[in-house]
Amino acid sequence: MSSPAPATDLPLTNTSQIFNLYLTTSCTNWTVTLGDKTPLYYVRKLLFTFGKPDLTFHIGKDRNGTVAAVSNFVTFSSKSKLGLGDPAAVTDMLWEDLTRESRDHSRYRFEMNISSHHGPERRGFLWKRTHSVGVDGSKPTKFSSMNFKFLDEQTGEILGAYTNNGIKSFKKQGKFQLNKTYGKDFETMFLLSGLTILERAIRRESSRGGGGGGGGGGG
Repeated sequence: MSSPAPATDLPLTNTSQIFNLYLTTSCTNWTVTLGDKTPLYYVRKLLFTFGKPDLTFHIGKDRNGTVAAVSNFVTFSSKSKLGLGDPAAVTDMLWEDLTRESRDHSRYRFEMNISSHHGPERRGFLWKRTHSVGVDGSKPTKFSSMNFKFLDEQTGEILGAYTNNGIKSFKKQGKFQLNKTYGKDFETMFLLSGLTILERAIRRESSRGGGGGGGGGGG
């Protein structure tokens, strides 16, 4: 039996979830809100970690919220360690690897255990740079390398996307859309993996002294 034909766009449906990404007032961290602007996560970014996570997701509007997830960038590697939970509770953490699958940083992959209608299974998911698939049916600008679609590796179905806000607003960085979910952990991993890719891209640009962020590898 052949696999289902992959979707070619990402419509906004009655099950879609929209997540807004903003810079904080200090422009050093991020806040993630739901579509109605309700604060979901305060994302703390650390450049010089000294053993602390590069990204930490705090529930709510500030860093006083409970830690829900972390991302550790592996030194001298393109791999990142994604953790669900608070590292302070070591035995309760769930770790997965986010790996770069292409030399030009246009394709990333992670696996996780999900509960589907087939029962518990391990599934692979992909982030791929795109110039054609945008949030809420929009078309991303071709001048940015910071737009990605999110796919089920097994079926090729487009489950979500991230669209960069470009020059429309400095504070609002972009939007995530997720059309299919396998529960709260999956939604958190979707955002955690997406923001890890974005932050690593920002740091690469900074290390090169800025630059326009052009972008091959889109589809």
